[in-house]
Amino acid sequence: MRRRMLALFAAVLLPVTAIAPPAAAHGSGGPTLRIAGMHGYGQVQRDPDGIAHIRAGDEHDLLFLQGWTHAQDRLFQMDVTRRQGSGTLAELLGQQALPGDVEVRTIGLRRAAERSLPALSRETREALDAYAAGVNAWTATHALPAQYAAVRITRFAPWTPVDSLVIFKTIAFNLSFDLDIDLTVSADAYARAGAEAGFDGAALFREDLFRSQPFSPASTVPDATKVRPGHGGDRSAAPPALSEPALRLARDYQARATRTPLLADAVDRGFSLGSNEWAIAGRHTDTGRPILANDPHLGLTTPATFYPVALRGAGLDVQGESFAGTPYVILGQNQRVAWGATTNPMDVTDTYVERVVADPTSPSGLATVHQGRPEPVLAIPETFRVNSRAGSDSVVTVPPGGAIPAATLIVPRRNNGPIVSLDQAAGTALSVQYTGFSATREVDAARGFNRARDIGDFQRALDYFDVGSQNWAVTDVRGHIAYFTSAEMPLREDLEAGTVHGRPPYLLRDGTGGNEWLPAARRYPGQALPYEILPPREMPQVVDPPAGFFVNANNDPAGTTLDNDPLNQRRATGGVYYLNLGYDGFRAGRITEMVRDAIARGRKVSARDVQEQQADVTLLDAQFFRPHLVNALRRAARSETPALAALAADTRVVEAVNRLARWDCTTPTGIPEGYDASDVDGRRGQPSRDERADSVAASIYAVWRGQYVRNVVDARIAPYGLPQPGGDEALKALRVLLERFPSRHGVGVSGVDFYAVPGVADPADRRDVLLLRSLADALDLLAGPAFAPAFGGSTRQDDYRWGRLHRVTFGAPLGAPWSIPPAGGAFPAPLPDLPGVPVDGGFSTVDVAGHNVRADSATEFTFGGGPVRRAVAQPTRDGIRAVSSLPGGTSETLGSPYYANLLPRWLTNETYPVRLGW
Repeated sequence: MRRRMLALFAAVLLPVTAIAPPAAAHGSGGPTLRIAGMHGYGQVQRDPDGIAHIRAGDEHDLLFLQGWTHAQDRLFQMDVTRRQGSGTLAELLGQQALPGDVEVRTIGLRRAAERSLPALSRETREALDAYAAGVNAWTATHALPAQYAAVRITRFAPWTPVDSLVIFKTIAFNLSFDLDIDLTVSADAYARAGAEAGFDGAALFREDLFRSQPFSPASTVPDATKVRPGHGGDRSAAPPALSEPALRLARDYQARATRTPLLADAVDRGFSLGSNEWAIAGRHTDTGRPILANDPHLGLTTPATFYPVALRGAGLDVQGESFAGTPYVILGQNQRVAWGATTNPMDVTDTYVERVVADPTSPSGLATVHQGRPEPVLAIPETFRVNSRAGSDSVVTVPPGGAIPAATLIVPRRNNGPIVSLDQAAGTALSVQYTGFSATREVDAARGFNRARDIGDFQRALDYFDVGSQNWAVTDVRGHIAYFTSAEMPLREDLEAGTVHGRPPYLLRDGTGGNEWLPAARRYPGQALPYEILPPREMPQVVDPPAGFFVNANNDPAGTTLDNDPLNQRRATGGVYYLNLGYDGFRAGRITEMVRDAIARGRKVSARDVQEQQADVTLLDAQFFRPHLVNALRRAARSETPALAALAADTRVVEAVNRLARWDCTTPTGIPEGYDASDVDGRRGQPSRDERADSVAASIYAVWRGQYVRNVVDARIAPYGLPQPGGDEALKALRVLLERFPSRHGVGVSGVDFYAVPGVADPADRRDVLLLRSLADALDLLAGPAFAPAFGGSTRQDDYRWGRLHRVTFGAPLGAPWSIPPAGGAFPAPLPDLPGVPVDGGFSTVDVAGHNVRADSATEFTFGGGPVRRAVAQPTRDGIRAVSSLPGGTSETLGSPYYANLLPRWLTNETYPVRLGW
């Protein structure tokens, strides 16, 4: 991987001609535009990477041209995104999107967007108007993109400010919403199974398998301040069981949500994309100035999630990533401040079991019961439409009935949240309360970010970032670094009283009383929620940390889960200090390790060093588990236990362990068709001998990992039909079992023996049998039919190259030819016999490229989520120097030179310069 920091100072710009109207005049800076609806003149130029640089005399015209440019390059993407969040996607894509529309309409993101518009500042409302006018000016004078012809639509519904807010709400929803349903169903199943089979089901769930404690102890503020958190208080009792009607509703809604793309991630705790960010203080860098790194992880789609843009004029001089469909820059830098973000999964959603009764005085005829009193349920009429594709613009109304509701039922007490599942005969319902249902002002915050002059300005703007909780990394030209968390965390009545009433907040709660969000008795600056929130001073944060760095990769920001109990820390008020049930514990552990090592070596850290850290593809879990495999073979070679000795005599197992013993735990592709960080400028090279060897070891380890999970964890719970823990949860459980093995010999807190092997008496032998048997099982799989598409049934381990398994796909709403590959022929498949693009990386590597931990076939190692930006920024006396990266291009138009032009460099971890200055 080669980095060209000098390119940061390049300012070569190519004049744009495609959007100049007939009335355009030409000045010294390129084409000067005056389009109907603008106050004056503006300019749009493309730099060599296709990134639009927009200049105008006032903010209205600047954002008008941003809307114009977004529409030019990404109109179909904008339309799909607003419709997905509005629950009207079937009107564009057809019948297959209708079930998702029903569920999304029920959740009500568009209702929340409409509620939010009047809460915004006058300046921001004017900005949204200007942006929408720019979008509509483009669509009024240009043909629709080719994607519309493919779905037989010829008309475009005019863009509105609410459409932009829907996109903000949808993105915030993806980053903050959870349902608590899958975890509740699992906890209930474990408790029932334990009661029937004679083991402690609650302990099996909470202590052995679904642990809050992360895989590594990396925690942002404690590591940055060198102060570890204290813990106190007793663990809460096992939660009460759900009633049968509530359990049926939970399972039913879980199934429906799983089939809805926008909701699927909210019910799947195993889903983890996340993001990375870290900052290093100037005292540890080669220039004496701070360095900030950020790579957010979202879906890898075509076109890319972000749209890079530069905005100059009216007091703005900012460049970075925007969302097509919304104004301003969301992540990036101006001349004085640079910022990035990662998701901070605060628990801002509660799902309630409601008691429902008939109420003829209620608008819906129903009421929920709270503290013995009925409260009316409201009804919002719904009309669903579908693009039948029978002809042009054949959008037809779907009559209500069956799965198509006539109305959405709203519980006012739940922040005007919906009933998502109802059994009227049983008098039971599930309702959802979410902070994002309030009138929130994230666009006000974005406007403040763009105008910030220092870290203090940025922090004040965060007062308006109400939902979509994030961790923010910030640096400024004064040489400071800072970490802040944002969004409003509701305070629950029982936790504020110092206890848990019934089920904890990460499980389904009792809607009849005792689990309410407290009404606001006071308001903090910028507060949006009508409920009590965690005071801003108690949110995790640090400015200029004593350690000289901070790291966040969706890991625990405050250390509240490091002891496996997220509810045993106290506020000064005596209430429970609660943020969330659990966090990612893999990437942050590796990043923290690398940053500490770089500082400890005494050599000053450079921006290139940080870019190399971003490109790291080392498996943190392999660093832990690999020595256990190597030691297991050593013991087996001396063992007289038949089952263990037989594994030691298996030459395949011996060869594989020896390969793993020499492996450095990295994950290169090992094939010339693969893209690796060691390749240069998007051009693939021949893998070295070491890369080929590491590639084979990576394949063997990845398949072993899945078999080890199945043989130790899944095999123990399968007889009871219990839900499996997610992949990261299973690995946490396996780590704890091995760490506690000297004292517990593989027996969990529940009393379940995870290393039970019939006929083997010694616990250490049983452990080693399962370690090595899992490896033999992996080798059987690799040589078998499940992996034949990649390896053709070969038993030769040198054939097991990681790049044949590990491939990324860049999906498009309409599939080929817009997806990558093939990008209309511009990016053909590197492997003609296998889909996707072979790349390095693996499960929870820093350069995110994850896959299913239990993957056991050639098709299960592909992935479609990862870094949608890789940025490194460094303040100087003259401003901010930065580089970035994009997994695609700025245009969604096949044949455009900017369709996939940036993708090859992204694949080999190269960047393009952020060109500040006109």
